[in-house]
Amino acid sequence: MKRVIRQMMLVGLVAGALGACAPAQPERQRFFWPPGTANPRIEYVDFYEKAEDARRGAPNRVRDAILGKERPQPLFDRPVDVASDGRGRFYVSDAGTRRVHVLDLETFTTGFLGDEKGSPFDFRLPHGLGIDGAGQVYVSDIQQHQIHVFGADGRFLRSLGGGQLENPAGLAVAPDGSRLWVAEPQQHRIVVLDAAGALVQRFGERGSRPGSFNYPLDVDLDPAGNLYVLDSLNARVQVFDAAGKFLRQFGERGTALGSFQIPKALAVDASGHVYVTDARAHRFVIFDLEGRHLLTIGGKHSASGGVAPGGFLLPGGIDADDQDGIYVVDGLNRMVHRFQYLNDAWLAAHPIKSGEAAVPTR
Repeated sequence: MKRVIRQMMLVGLVAGALGACAPAQPERQRFFWPPGTANPRIEYVDFYEKAEDARRGAPNRVRDAILGKERPQPLFDRPVDVASDGRGRFYVSDAGTRRVHVLDLETFTTGFLGDEKGSPFDFRLPHGLGIDGAGQVYVSDIQQHQIHVFGADGRFLRSLGGGQLENPAGLAVAPDGSRLWVAEPQQHRIVVLDAAGALVQRFGERGSRPGSFNYPLDVDLDPAGNLYVLDSLNARVQVFDAAGKFLRQFGERGTALGSFQIPKALAVDASGHVYVTDARAHRFVIFDLEGRHLLTIGGKHSASGGVAPGGFLLPGGIDADDQDGIYVVDGLNRMVHRFQYLNDAWLAAHPIKSGEAAVPTR
């Protein structure tokens, strides 16, 4: 966080704009939304741009042994999606390097998903990511028309969906791995596969009525097993039950809080919140499971002048893990930001002390 504090120029506000920092800053600052309130709900935790960012918190001897005298280099070229296992490890698909990065905050290491021999896996265009309850990682490859599955150790296990998928993008996996839901934007549909990759169901066609789609980009499951689909060019989220029956929809195109300009990805957390990134508005929007708008975080900011908590430049993929950790791909800034929903467990481990909260000014 020290680098964030030194370099911080702007703080994302609920209004969707960024405010200026106060000139004097305490030794430690924490950034919350809504800002300046007695009941904050979201905290900015950290950012990850280079390998050294995964070493923060490591003992000095570990940092020195790993980093040596090398000049830090950016990890990502064109980051697309992110997925966290909730236990300190997260994955980032990168269309530029054609790899999936692995960042482990417990062991302070970075690497890649690999083949059976441990070499970086030969993706052609990795995109969507998902993790099941056993820690297996699922990666959609748009150009290979398949889903590749990796063990918790990061090594390739199998491929699914050959002959069933055309352009797989966002995906969601059941906790037990028994079902896989895949968004196919160009086909305007959702494909459901079983654990062996056999076709279970396809639904959707191009249109604007309930149950139809216009470039669905991403999917996720709520705690009850309902499916949330980001219907991107219809600027809405549609909700279906486990059998694919339409339940409800929410969202609209616009610039007001709670509306979308160009939504790119969604995630549902364990506490019942839906997060949607809006690339053109450089922010993410938070709803409850029924679609009621709760909060908007973010605003346009180039990290060339320093990292700004809540500042984005074309945010893309987003994930919420089972600990209510929130990870957001900041596309043109080529980094990932980490936030946290302030559930009881987080507040018990990280109580907010007097003077820690940074209050932005407009």
